[in-house]
Amino acid sequence: METKNESEKVFEQYLDSNGFQGKWAYEPPITGKSKHPDYLLDFGGKECFFEVKELRKKDNEPIERAAHIDPYSSLRKKIHELTKRKQFKEFKEYPCSLVVYSIDDRQFMSEPFWVFGVMLGDRGLAATYDHDEGKVVAGSMRNEFLDGGKMIDPKKKRKQNTTISAIVVLEEFPDNTKIQKAFSKEIKKQGRELTTVEKIGIRMKLCGHCPITRVPRVVVVENPYARIVFPADLFNGPFDERWRIGNDRQERVFVGSKLKELESLKCDF
Repeated sequence: METKNESEKVFEQYLDSNGFQGKWAYEPPITGKSKHPDYLLDFGGKECFFEVKELRKKDNEPIERAAHIDPYSSLRKKIHELTKRKQFKEFKEYPCSLVVYSIDDRQFMSEPFWVFGVMLGDRGLAATYDHDEGKVVAGSMRNEFLDGGKMIDPKKKRKQNTTISAIVVLEEFPDNTKIQKAFSKEIKKQGRELTTVEKIGIRMKLCGHCPITRVPRVVVVENPYARIVFPADLFNGPFDERWRIGNDRQERVFVGSKLKELESLKCDF
């Protein structure tokens, strides 16, 4: 009897709740292949493969004191393990992606800013130095990817791990749209921002029939060096996002309809 971990169960919930029932298979045998990734998804006749991994806190991680946070190492380790096992090596003609789900890894940063750093190099600042003047050129300060990126060979300084189409961050997202709408309605009525006490009052009033639910959603962070691009119309759920590097900066190229609505309310609590 197959035993699935929490991340796999949440991924399946995501697939089924976004119209993929009956279109995916768990650890399927693939004719002519010695490896079988965690999931095969039939997307409009196109086969897509996924490895799903959990991120957990380190055994020696401090709990109640200040400590250095490394937002890169957990995910980089998963990419290293994936490539070391050559899990996608036989699937270069297909979109292949790594899905990550954090159980209790408090150092992992799920924002695309950091995920791009995992792939392309630690986030840092660089500037042009004028040796004649002995100072930094005014206005030359810029964000750059430094060393450590898993999609760049550290010695040859060329792209690697191109079979990985994207890193897919799987999350359980709090859908509090109804409460935020109530906040927005009251703000318009009062003509001012609400106080914390007023927001708590609205929450208490609505909690009985408008509970906050957590829905599985994904944030797709595209690998700019991917051999096969992640399908443009795949994983476009109501709370999903998609990010890519374009024009030398990260861009959000898709935002789900419900997430867009939630962001438009602009009254977080």
